[in-house]
Amino acid sequence: MVLAAIGVIVALLLPLSRPYDIEVFLHAGGAVLHELRLYPQPSSPAVFSGSSFVYPYLAVLPFVPLAAVSAHAGVIVFFIVSVAAVIAACLTDPRHDPWLALLVLCASFTITGLQLGSLSPLLFAGAVFMWRLRDRPVAFAAVAAAVVVAKLFLAPVLLWPLLAGRRRAFAYATVLTTLLVAVGFAAGPLGPASYLHLLSQLGSHEARAGFGLIGALMNAGFSATAAQACAAALAATILATSYLNWRRTQDERVLYCAGITASLLASPVLWSHYLVLLAAALLAAGAPRRWFVALALGSWAIALPHGLHPTTGGPRGPSLGAWFAVLLSITVPLYAAARGWSPGISVAARDPA
Repeated sequence: MVLAAIGVIVALLLPLSRPYDIEVFLHAGGAVLHELRLYPQPSSPAVFSGSSFVYPYLAVLPFVPLAAVSAHAGVIVFFIVSVAAVIAACLTDPRHDPWLALLVLCASFTITGLQLGSLSPLLFAGAVFMWRLRDRPVAFAAVAAAVVVAKLFLAPVLLWPLLAGRRRAFAYATVLTTLLVAVGFAAGPLGPASYLHLLSQLGSHEARAGFGLIGALMNAGFSATAAQACAAALAATILATSYLNWRRTQDERVLYCAGITASLLASPVLWSHYLVLLAAALLAAGAPRRWFVALALGSWAIALPHGLHPTTGGPRGPSLGAWFAVLLSITVPLYAAARGWSPGISVAARDPA
């Protein structure tokens, strides 16, 4: 079943879109390899052109070896790694249900990420392994640092081990993440101020086109500042409510799901493929198969894969889809809180250190 789904994706859906993201990554890897300019000018329109590298400096390093081979080979290798990561993450579920991997692969969020060659499938796998490694602080920190350095909007996920009392895991992850970001600024061409300006430019121009709460509020008439404040307030409320729930139940799954939801809600730019992270929350919550069916079906209602829009050939516009995405994001931690304890799925006690 899983192999058949991969075959359909490769044969029918991948050809509908250029792999824009992996092309940017490979170009950036080539720039590092040949000592060329990596970043666009922070104040130039190239920042939000969709063809410029705008990630933390260290995120480019895995793509330097891929840039040494042909672009076609690099795209294929990245696709294989991404699919393998999604399947491996799903199979870490204690139920070992292959249907979960199939349903996650069939979600339009995942398909879009695979079409574009984005980091989202790898971020999904990284988020799942963060949960699986929560009792091993050093391994957890290594995975968490890689995930957050690749996509800084996921930093709120690190509040989950802090609120759950996993002090060593939180400390190791925070220190390692900070160290990697600092090393990137020291080794790369942009310092902290220039990079923050670049991100600010990116967010101000792309928020409205995405599927996040900030963009939805801006499209509804809110100023960028007001939209960001509302999103931050809602994210903080979800985290605080989840913490109160954890104080009563000691169910850590709620905090994990809240951390993912808070990251999605507070992100200035949220593309539809980022929402595959909600599948990681459902895996941690031990959700039954029907919830993955709902996520897969809902994903196609929120945003079609690239190339399937009947008019433009692009993804479905975010105007209404963004609000459905916000509702879906909020539903996941609410479900985790309502689910309570499930037989056979234990949540580790707090780290005593």
